[in-house]
Parts: sequence; C-alpha cells; structure tokens
Amino acid sequence: MDKHIRKATEQDRYAIALCIADGFEKDFSVLSKDNRKIASAIATGLKIDKFYVAETDGKIMATMAISDSYGRAARVDKPSMRKYLGFLKGLIASIVLKEEFEGQLDYPTGTGYIEFVTVRKEYRRKGIAMLLLKESMELSGYQEFILDVTDINTTAIQCYLQSGFKEIKRIPEKHAKQKGFHAKIYMFYSITKNQ
Repeated sequence: MDKHIRKATEQDRYAIALCIADGFEKDFSVLSKDNRKIASAIATGLKIDKFYVAETDGKIMATMAISDSYGRAARVDKPSMRKYLGFLKGLIASIVLKEEFEGQLDYPTGTGYIEFVTVRKEYRRKGIAMLLLKESMELSGYQEFILDVTDINTTAIQCYLQSGFKEIKRIPEKHAKQKGFHAKIYMFYSITKNQ
C-alpha cells in the first residue's frame, strides 16, 4: 500500500470530517450513530489549512491537525449542527463541542498543538498514524509539539510514545464517570531534541 502524506486541500473537507467521525465514533455516538451525519455536521467548521492527510490511491486513510495558540483546527458551525443533527441534538452538540473544538490554548506561541489524530477503521494498526505524525510535524514548521490524550486510549498513547512523545503532566478528570476516562495525559515532542 503506497502511503502519501500531504497538507489538506478544500476538496478533502468531507473526507476529513468522515475520518474524524469514524475515529471519534464512540464520543459522537450520543449525538448520532450515523457517521455521515456527524461528518456533515462538523465539515463546515473545519479549518482545512491546519489539517494533514494520509492517502492511498486518492483515498484518505487518516488525518490530523496542527493548530497553535492563535487558533484551533475546528469551530462549531451551529446552523450545520442543527441541520444534520436536528434542533435539540444540534443545540447540545454546539454547546458541548464549543470548548472541545474552540477552547483557547495557553501554550507558547511557537508550539504546535496536535489534534484530531484519526485513522479510518480499515487502515488501523498499519503504522499510518506514526507516519502521519512524523511527516506532518516535519511539514508544519513548528519545532515543538503538545498533544493530549485520555488515559483509556492506550493504543494512541503507545503510538505517541513510540513516535518520541514524552508525558509531561496528567490531569485528573473531575467528571470521570460521565466522561468515561480518569485523566487527560499531556505529551510533548521536540524535533531538535529527537534528531
């Protein structure tokens, strides 16, 4: 399988949204079990210039975004949420996702924040996430990176550790039972320190 990593383009918008809906299916399932509806609801809010994709034969296998303290990779488009999820679920999605998508980052200016790392189901466990991370970070122009991951996402944690990320802090989740995880783990990577 020939894998190509590149900056996303406007033509990738829906495929990226579908990849995110697929990758975070469990999180989005309270809003809809239909990943296509979720993808349609979030697609218009994606800031494509912050995304990278892994593709094979013209099909997007994986995506991720690198944002920074100046702006995140997605915003909530309320009309789109209501249109595809219905009035009530669209309203709930707009409220819940606003902090997750748009929350201000308090990281140093030159630090890239990695978010929305997802691989489509049929391409998982083939090393695509590690390749996407490595090549996207090189393309981004940032030298240092931060990401966060929930403590129950052991597959992602292993991927990040194998890619050279180091845990820098762990923050317990106040509403662990409702959210389904106990802590957020923050990880750091420096290109210069890992060369």
